[in-house]
Amino acid sequence: MRSIIFLPFFLCTLFSGLFAQEEFPKSWTGIYKGDLHIYGVDSVRMNVPMELTISPTARDSVYEWKIIYTMAGKEDLRAYELKILDAQKGHYLIDEKNSIVLDAYLRANIFTSFFDVSGAFIIATYTKEGNTIIFEIISAVTESVNTSGNIKSDDENIPEVHSYHVNGRQRAILKKQDE
Repeated sequence: MRSIIFLPFFLCTLFSGLFAQEEFPKSWTGIYKGDLHIYGVDSVRMNVPMELTISPTARDSVYEWKIIYTMAGKEDLRAYELKILDAQKGHYLIDEKNSIVLDAYLRANIFTSFFDVSGAFIIATYTKEGNTIIFEIISAVTESVNTSGNIKSDDENIPEVHSYHVNGRQRAILKKQDE
């Protein structure tokens, strides 16, 4: 009996999730602007004007994913492409068009890529809330600073756990511009 009661809820949840996945990146298209805050230990070390443009291209399943940072009056353009790999599974690619291609995933309306480069782990997230995209970067050194666990406690095997030094955090609230 309980299964029958939860079945409609489960089906609604499943289909609403699939619908939301299919709307990305189409429902995110536009030009978003704001300031990227680069944090030190206890304060904002730097503010950088940032712009994100998401727009369809002439090719199916490919969107322009353009980021512009303005530093000292100069624009630093990142003209990437967002490629839909499997929308049902929320799997996408960010092609930097320089041989670097990053896998990215949409979960709960948060678009995330996780990778390592030059000895650093990088987690980049884009969260859409209304007409705003919150962009965040967290970086950490790939060399573990602490290892714990790896013991047997009573009847439980405690796994080995590695901790990493978080050495960077950035955040921008990007507001959609009127078109």
